[in-house]
Amino acid sequence: MAPEPTNSAKYLAEFIGTAVLMFTVGCNVLSSNKVWGSTSIACSLMVGIFALGGISGANFNPAVSISLSVSKAMGGPGLEMKQAAIYSVVQVLAAVAAAFAYTFLFWGDFNLTPSAGFGWVDALGCEIVYT
Repeated sequence: MAPEPTNSAKYLAEFIGTAVLMFTVGCNVLSSNKVWGSTSIACSLMVGIFALGGISGANFNPAVSISLSVSKAMGGPGLEMKQAAIYSVVQVLAAVAAAFAYTFLFWGDFNLTPSAGFGWVDALGCEIVYT
């Protein structure tokens, strides 16, 4: 049986996985890739989960980390609150690093706002239901 990964290995795994996923999403948005966009995002997520899941659990999203800490607090499996907080900070930093990377690659950026006809309450509802 393999030894338990160190905390630094877990944080690095979360950083790499989140950065690759967010970089893929950003590149697809900026390239307006309508055909292969969802496939490339799914593939980057799948590879990240298979490659890094055994190290950190492959959360790659602060909402997932927080949900796992709530699960642990309710007596189920999951992450300790401190670990989830550190994972969340690392994931946000990775997303910012990825945003800088695709911004420099495409020399452009995009705004994250709800589509026409939808507001922030609608977007929040979708985020809660689908995350």
